[in-house]
Amino acid sequence: MIQSKRLLWADSLKGWLMILVVFGHAMQSVMPDGCFHNHLWNMIYSFHMPAFMAVSGYFACRVHRNGGGKSLCSRRFLQLMMPYVAWSATKYGISGDYTLIRVVNMVLYPDTSFWFLWVLFFINLIFIFSQWLASKLNIDELVMIALSSLLLLGIMVGMEIRMFGFQFIAYYFVFYIMGYCIHRFPRLQIGNGVVLGLLLICWTLLAWSWNMHELPMWIPAISHIASSLLQYAYRGVTALLAILFLLGMAPKFLNAACRLNGFLCEIGMVSLGYYTCHITINGWVVYGVRKLLPTGSDAVIVGLSFVLCLFLTFCIVEGLKKNKITAKVLLGKL
Repeated sequence: MIQSKRLLWADSLKGWLMILVVFGHAMQSVMPDGCFHNHLWNMIYSFHMPAFMAVSGYFACRVHRNGGGKSLCSRRFLQLMMPYVAWSATKYGISGDYTLIRVVNMVLYPDTSFWFLWVLFFINLIFIFSQWLASKLNIDELVMIALSSLLLLGIMVGMEIRMFGFQFIAYYFVFYIMGYCIHRFPRLQIGNGVVLGLLLICWTLLAWSWNMHELPMWIPAISHIASSLLQYAYRGVTALLAILFLLGMAPKFLNAACRLNGFLCEIGMVSLGYYTCHITINGWVVYGVRKLLPTGSDAVIVGLSFVLCLFLTFCIVEGLKKNKITAKVLLGKL
């Protein structure tokens, strides 16, 4: 059943996460390799996209019989893949590089652009198929969903498939399931302030040493266990701690009816548009700021690029929302 009533705290949380996405990409554009050794950037990237997946999983819809799964797949295609193709074509058209390989990479290596839409769509397909198969086998859908996740993770670690975004689909499916479980089993949505504080402390300690490409120095190599497996485990645990904290904290603190929360909810309700639009213009914004401040420090350029990119994205998305066709094709609003 598709929920019609929106949760204020969920939209607000997505708004905060999207602001972190814009800020993180501004940092990455200004200091490409240096960001991997920046604690702030690493801490943001340790949880923001897994948290987005968890919030999406929190609202995972139950598939009805009599064609409900097919209908939902079609809806998800229109909401996610249609904007993926539309924004990819837009970025291709304005890039000036009209080589065939760029078109091929949209399918073979979706992680080079708007990967989140691609990955979320296929996660939805796997989730819906697992629900359907569980109904046919007359078992709890969580059992089949968990088995699907284990299979994906096993293939990811054992075969290291890098095409079609498979490694991202397998990895982020875990967090999607976590969001689903937190909604299905309310006791997992922690409300105790002491426990939330402990989760925040544990996440901070792990996130401080987090790195996208390597393990922390304090984790020793373990014989017979691949370093990639240890790295996925470390990143996964760090993100899970953050998700438990965020989904426990948000209902307590992000339900306020204030102007700031209202603005964040507006971003959260069209987070897909903010994600795709800011990626499209981010490089140009950073380039323009560098031209404007050729001797500016990285911190100043990051800050100004972030504010300008967020403002321009807001203006563009607000414009796209006003037209039914652009809202549907580019923002996934059905």
